[in-house]
Amino acid sequence: MSKRVAILVGGGDVPGLNICLKGLVYRLIDEGFEPIGVRKGWDGFIYYNHHDPTTYGDNFTELTKAMVRPIDRLHGSFLHSSRINLNKVLPKQVPVFLRQPEAESYDLSDHVVDVFHRLKFHAMITLGDDDMLLSAAELSRRGLPIVAIPKTIHNNIKGTDYTIGFSTGLARGVSFINELRALAGSREQVMVVETFGVGSGLSSLMISFLAGVDRAIIPEVPYDPEKLASLAMNDKRTNPGNYAVITITDGSSILPEKMSEFLPYLLPDNQQIIGTEKGLSGSGLVAAHLMGKLLDEEVFLQSLTYLLRTGPPDGQDMLGAMNFAILATRLVRDGKFGTMTAYQRRYNLTHVDLQIVTQGINIVDVDLLYDVDNYRPKVDLIWAVQE
Repeated sequence: MSKRVAILVGGGDVPGLNICLKGLVYRLIDEGFEPIGVRKGWDGFIYYNHHDPTTYGDNFTELTKAMVRPIDRLHGSFLHSSRINLNKVLPKQVPVFLRQPEAESYDLSDHVVDVFHRLKFHAMITLGDDDMLLSAAELSRRGLPIVAIPKTIHNNIKGTDYTIGFSTGLARGVSFINELRALAGSREQVMVVETFGVGSGLSSLMISFLAGVDRAIIPEVPYDPEKLASLAMNDKRTNPGNYAVITITDGSSILPEKMSEFLPYLLPDNQQIIGTEKGLSGSGLVAAHLMGKLLDEEVFLQSLTYLLRTGPPDGQDMLGAMNFAILATRLVRDGKFGTMTAYQRRYNLTHVDLQIVTQGINIVDVDLLYDVDNYRPKVDLIWAVQE
């Protein structure tokens, strides 16, 4: 029986990722497996051409303990990463040998299954966000032996109360906002801080709550720019430092009935991004620009976004990454495929059916956690994900 286990990463980098990768390699080798690193997530499978043996070395590498020994001290992804939806791959993401005339998109799931079997893998371990895990769930339905590990600062994966990177992203977000307060205070301005969202305001709302911001805009609740500007100005006036802090999650949107009213305020470059499928792309820029016009003063804008993905992991993410690596190895060893590692309050470290990710992402329970009228977090006792 083959002992080769493919390891690949998809989605954005997060603190703790390389700790998990190192843990996987060490534990898999100790259990008698041969860990094979796949370069750039699904790209490694997609760009392998069995008619051209040289493509193997470009996309796969045999991992050893010596090779990964120092990677837990590095940021980013040792194996690199990509964002690919296997069911809808754009032509520019497809290698020449797989392209077909006139195709607008490609479903490359069958190609990945074929490569998996040609290279005689025993199992696959995927570390990724919701998009990566959705593709993994589809491949699992097609019969591939897969164990998944949830990794995203958004903490929005169904079935788990914790994902690798969330804890550090939370702490860094709060720290950055507290540091930025000095600049906002010096300028006596309203400050807009943009954070990542991807359709869910969970992580942004937790950052906003712990940082004690004045107002927080999330994708789950469209906002009225005029109302937000009025609230922000009142916050500024009642603050002894004469400033206010607003967080806005990328992907947040203006109330549909207010869109035509505020469109003229936007710069021409911004008009093209106001009506995207998932809300507003560049939501912080739009909100800051609109409030600046409405308040007739400069509004200070700072995007945290990628800064939340950098830096050393905190204790929770170090422990979480290592525990997920150990558990994933055990699941491979015991043949418990079609599963995802998870932390749950009731059961602590556990695993769940991978198909749970097809139920969508975790979003804010607005009734429980958000003050819609005042654009503020509304929390008492709190947990990363509410039941």
